[in-house]
Amino acid sequence: MLEKVLFPVIMTDLTEQMIDCLGGVVKNGVKEVLLFHVESVSEIAAGNINSQYDEKLLEKWKNTLLDAGVKATYKIVAGVPWIEIVELIEKGDFSFTFMGSHGNSFLDRVFLGSVTENVIHHSSKPVLIYKLLKNSDHEGISAYCRNIFGKILYATDFSETSERCIPYIEKMLADTSQSLTILHVQDMRNLKYAGPDKFEKFNSTDLVRLEDLKKHFEKRGAGRVMSLLTSGYSIPEILNYARSEEATIIVLGKKGKSNIKEMLLGGVAETIIHKSPVPVFLVESSA
Repeated sequence: MLEKVLFPVIMTDLTEQMIDCLGGVVKNGVKEVLLFHVESVSEIAAGNINSQYDEKLLEKWKNTLLDAGVKATYKIVAGVPWIEIVELIEKGDFSFTFMGSHGNSFLDRVFLGSVTENVIHHSSKPVLIYKLLKNSDHEGISAYCRNIFGKILYATDFSETSERCIPYIEKMLADTSQSLTILHVQDMRNLKYAGPDKFEKFNSTDLVRLEDLKKHFEKRGAGRVMSLLTSGYSIPEILNYARSEEATIIVLGKKGKSNIKEMLLGGVAETIIHKSPVPVFLVESSA
């Protein structure tokens, strides 16, 4: 379920770091990577494309991955980047798509930009959004990526989409040294009119659900599983927990039980992607 990766390559000075990271996640089951580069038709028309140079870089990065034990190939096409990427995702049998983000800054919007955001919005397959590291050498990046599933934070609202995250998390849990925290936030925006009795009833129901999830992962060999129920506002609660407990990745569903305000603002998942200090594995409702 994590074996075959699509990596849409954007030619920047940060691509090398993402290549190193892909080489580092081999222990977590990645066996095959397709480096997919779309030469934008507008850039071609403007004469800004150097196809020979791009192909040399792709060949170099392919060999880097081969040296790391990953079966790697590359493909170059011309078109509208996000459309070509989404079409390939839908036609292919990729486990997930690997894309990058700077983090919580204006530069994040520049890099994550229209291509990545369109892929996230239109893809029916999971997307792993990698948070680019500043001032890290090759060994530091590889070590970071080898441990990318070391402390998994699974944020669930018990929706069908959240349930779709479960088999991916099972594959991420390769050994008993890893830890998994299952977090559910009673979002006060949805419960602001609930009385104490109703609130307590919600808590009792969700504690049982969390315990069931915890037992599910323990039965499948997970060594360190913790469940946590908290109340507040979903986005800051998830992000604060990820920071305070030094989670290495956040796993969540793209579309859950959200209200109209969240939908208009882009939703919990989209905000988490931009503000998270760690990578985010995003599972689509129809994945």
